[in-house]
Amino acid sequence: MFQPIAMTLGMCFPEFIAGDISKLPKVSVLNKKFDFINHNQKSLKFVNQDQNMAHQALGYEERIYQYGLIATRSNNWHDFFNAMVWMNFPKIKIAINAIHQQEIATQKNTRRSRKRDLLTLVDECGVIIIANDHILKLIRQHQWQELFVTNRDLWLTGQIQIITIGHAMFEKYQQPYIGMTAQALLLKGEITNIDSHVAKGLMNQTLLNSKTDLSPLPVLGVPAWYEKQDQEFYANLNYFRPLKKHSKTTL
Repeated sequence: MFQPIAMTLGMCFPEFIAGDISKLPKVSVLNKKFDFINHNQKSLKFVNQDQNMAHQALGYEERIYQYGLIATRSNNWHDFFNAMVWMNFPKIKIAINAIHQQEIATQKNTRRSRKRDLLTLVDECGVIIIANDHILKLIRQHQWQELFVTNRDLWLTGQIQIITIGHAMFEKYQQPYIGMTAQALLLKGEITNIDSHVAKGLMNQTLLNSKTDLSPLPVLGVPAWYEKQDQEFYANLNYFRPLKKHSKTTL
């Protein structure tokens, strides 16, 4: 199994690592290990997304904020991985939901705001990188050889940390393919509690204020995340794309 999937499933439901979709836990099982309150002081719980689901006229985020109900489809990998992220990073997910609700409350029509699109991008395809300034600069400048090959040992020893928070990424990890790219939120220094740190940054608007706060990351380049990491693999410029000359990066 692709390493990031095994790590995440192992945190909450090690019995489901086998990957059998028919054995995915029901919402009743998910809720036994889930006890959190959202920013609207509502108890959160997973509920079946079917014809009997309450408050069907509301959108997904509104239903969570107003009633604490997280719509979850049965036997669905996408929603299962979403539940896993909720369990591992509840404060981040609660913050994302609260900001969605703030944006919904102020929008003048049905068109989603740029902020909501940005939140969704992270929620679906986000990873967090924690490293020093030099490593973060390599990512921003698309210096993939130095990042993944020269500094390979830093990844393997945990001196560069990567945490997947986008549930759609876990679904993609099931069948890795060349071209698979995540959106990386880059953080510097030692962070003792990533869930609290990122949630606080989202709520006080010190994190994720524009698309430039994210950097594309070809995740199959992460050492030990893909079995074919030879010289030819890293030389593929269609995947490990250099930074366009007209682009500007700043630290």
